[in-house]
Amino acid sequence: MLHEIYCDFFHQKQITFNPGLSVVLGTNTGDNSIGKSTFLLIIDYVFGGSKYAETKDIINNVGSHDIFFSFIFDEIIYKFCRNSIEMHTVWRCNEKYEKTEAMDLVDYCKWLDSKYKICLPELSFRDAVGRYIRVYGKNNCDERHPLHYVATEKTEKACFALLKLFNAYTSLKEIESEARRSESELIAYKKAQTLQFIAKITKKTFKQNQKDIEHISEKIQMLSSNLEQGLLEVDATASEQAVYVKQLLSRARRARSKVQAQYNILDENGNYPFSATTDTFTDLQRFFPDTAIKQLQEIEQFHRMISSVFKSELRTERSKIENELAEYDKIIDEYESQLQELIQNPNLSKAILKQHAELLREKDRMQKENDAYIQLQQLKSKRDIDAERLMKIKQQQFAMISYQINDEMNKINDIIYEGSYNAPILDFTETGYQFFTPDDTGTGIAYKGLVVFDLAVLKLTRLPILVHDSVVLKQISDDAIERIIELYSSCGKQVIIALDKQDSYSEKTADLLGDASVLRLSNNGKELFGRSWG
Repeated sequence: MLHEIYCDFFHQKQITFNPGLSVVLGTNTGDNSIGKSTFLLIIDYVFGGSKYAETKDIINNVGSHDIFFSFIFDEIIYKFCRNSIEMHTVWRCNEKYEKTEAMDLVDYCKWLDSKYKICLPELSFRDAVGRYIRVYGKNNCDERHPLHYVATEKTEKACFALLKLFNAYTSLKEIESEARRSESELIAYKKAQTLQFIAKITKKTFKQNQKDIEHISEKIQMLSSNLEQGLLEVDATASEQAVYVKQLLSRARRARSKVQAQYNILDENGNYPFSATTDTFTDLQRFFPDTAIKQLQEIEQFHRMISSVFKSELRTERSKIENELAEYDKIIDEYESQLQELIQNPNLSKAILKQHAELLREKDRMQKENDAYIQLQQLKSKRDIDAERLMKIKQQQFAMISYQINDEMNKINDIIYEGSYNAPILDFTETGYQFFTPDDTGTGIAYKGLVVFDLAVLKLTRLPILVHDSVVLKQISDDAIERIIELYSSCGKQVIIALDKQDSYSEKTADLLGDASVLRLSNNGKELFGRSWG
C-alpha cells in the first residue's frame, strides 16, 4: 500500500495514508486553487503517471522539486523519489530518503506490478491503475465513458483494457492475432495486385478464362492427336526452347553446307592432274631449230615445283576444313539430341511448335490470373471467418464481464439508494460500449454511476487502489455521498479522495471524513505549496 508522500515544498511536508480510505479535505466553502487536484496528480505521479510533470503552472511556479514517497509490502517499507522535471527516472532511497540508486520508470512500474501482485497478461501496471486514478486534468473523469484512459483513446483499446483487467483476454489473444494476420495478408495481397506483381481480374473475367482454358486445352489435345504423339507432355517453356533449338540447328546445317561446298572445290582442285611437256621438246626443235630448249626445260621444272607446293597447301586447307566439318557435325548432333529431349519427334515443324507454345503460353497466363483470383477469394474468406470467430468470442467475453459488473453495480446501487433508483448499466456493442442509468439522465446520477462502476471494478478485480477527485463527487447528492463514503471505507482496499464541505454532511459522515483525513487544505498559506498563484 501507499504509505506516505513527503516534499519540502509542501505546506504539510509529510502526508501519511490509511490502509483504507484517505481523504484530502478542502474548505467548507468549497474554495478552489488550494491544491486538492494537484495533490491527487502527485499520487498519480507516485503510481508511475506523467501528467503532474507536464502541468505548466507547477513547472512555472514551483520549478524543479523532489517528491519522496514510500510503500509498505509485507511489513517492509520501500522508499523512493521522483523529480518533477526528470520524469523518466525513479530513485531508490534509504531510510533517510537519501537517493541511492536510479531506475527507469518502466522498471519501477514493473516493480509495483509485482508487489501489488496484479501480473495480468498483456496489461501494464499503468494501463490497469492509471484509468482509475480519476483526477481533474487527466481527462478520464467522463461519466459517460468510464472505460477510457483519456477522451481520445480508441474505444476498442479501452474495452480490451477492461477485458485484460478481468483476466479474460488470454483466450482471446491468439484468435485476435490470427484475425489480424488474416487481415494483414489480405491487405498485402491486394497491394501486390495494385502494384501489378500479381494478376487482378474480376469474377466475370475469371469465368471467361475458365471457358477459354477449356477451349485451348481441346486445341492442344487435337494438335497432339493429329500431328504428334506426346506433344501434350511438352510444356510452353519446352516448346519455345524446341523452336529455338530448331533455329540453331537450321543455322548449323546451313553453315555446314557452305563449308562442305568449300571442301568440294578444294577436293576437285587437289585431284587435278598436272601434264608434263618434256617429251615434246625434240619435235618442237625439229620444226623450230632456234627454240631455246634449255629455257623451256627450266619453265617446266618451275611448273612441277608450283604443282607440288599447291597440292601441299590444298592438303593443309582440306584438313582444316575437314576438322571444321567435324565440329559442325558435333554441334548438329548436340542440337538434335537437345531437340530429342524436348520433344519426341525432332522433325516436328517449327510452325507447329510455335502454335503449341502460343497456346500453352495463353493458357498459362489465364490460369495464373484465375489462380490469383482464387487465392484472393480464399484470403477474403479466411479473413471473414477469423473476424466472425473473433467477434463471437469477444461478445462472449464481454457479455461475461458485463454481467459480473452489472450485477455488482446493482448490489452497490441498492446499498446507496435501497432500491429507490436504477443502477447504471454497462452494455457492450459491436463497435464499443454504452454506459448509462436507465430512465435517468441527470448529472448527479451519471457521476454516481461512474463511482458505482469504479467500486464494482475495485471489488471484482486485482485493482489495488482507487482515486476520486472532488470533480467526480461534488455533483452527487449529499445522501448518496454519505453512503458512498461508507462504501469507500469498507471496500477493503486503499481509496483516496478529495472532498469539500465536510460540515454539510451528517455528523456520522463528517466524523468519518475527519477520521480518514490525511491532508487539509485551505487558503491563506495553507494551500498545498503554501501559496496560491491563481
